[in-house]
Amino acid sequence: MRFLMILGVLALAGCGGPRVLPLTPGPDTCNAAAYQYLLGQPRAAADVLPQPKRIYHITDAITMDHQPERLNAVLDDSGTIGAITCG
Repeated sequence: MRFLMILGVLALAGCGGPRVLPLTPGPDTCNAAAYQYLLGQPRAAADVLPQPKRIYHITDAITMDHQPERLNAVLDDSGTIGAITCG
């Protein structure tokens, strides 16, 4: 019985709705503010970002290496640019 309850809780954990992108940006060490106009645009719009850059979906596995000068374009659940950050 206990196993079934745990299984039920785990099954419901995946029903949390869309993921929310972080709203608190870090320091603007990569000039991310200049690219905020890309928010809400399709993934292809991120091609204008200069190198170094990283474009990824919020559910993608990414490395945790922090590069303050790198621009990150984070795609939301709909595949549009939901955040432009540094790191």
